[in-house]
Amino acid sequence: MFRREFFPAFPSIIFSPASLWKRKRKKSLIIHQTLFWLKDPKSEENKTKLIENLRTLTKIEFHRTLIGVPVQTPSFEGTDSSYDVSIVTYFDNADGRVTYQNHPVHQAFLSNNRELWDRSISYDTICEIP
Repeated sequence: MFRREFFPAFPSIIFSPASLWKRKRKKSLIIHQTLFWLKDPKSEENKTKLIENLRTLTKIEFHRTLIGVPVQTPSFEGTDSSYDVSIVTYFDNADGRVTYQNHPVHQAFLSNNRELWDRSISYDTICEIP
């Protein structure tokens, strides 16, 4: 008798909205990293100008931005420090990444600074946040 009353109710307990709400949902971030190789890598003026102009991109609303240069650490196999400046941006979703790419501030940055670098390469990665 007990089994008959307990088991029909059991699935509704497991899959009730309250139990689903309590489960942790995994969150992810889109990480967009761009590396720049300056046309004149010895020009501190051009490096400073690029870094200052990269800072204008922080006007675009997105998760977070980090701007940097290669760190002088011991050489490790597989580590590439040949670039001059990098920017890393974090987005909550792919839509944020697309909005950033097409944003007028980003488009102006590209138009106004493209003459500073010889080469750039970007990497997009999706990462799960534990």
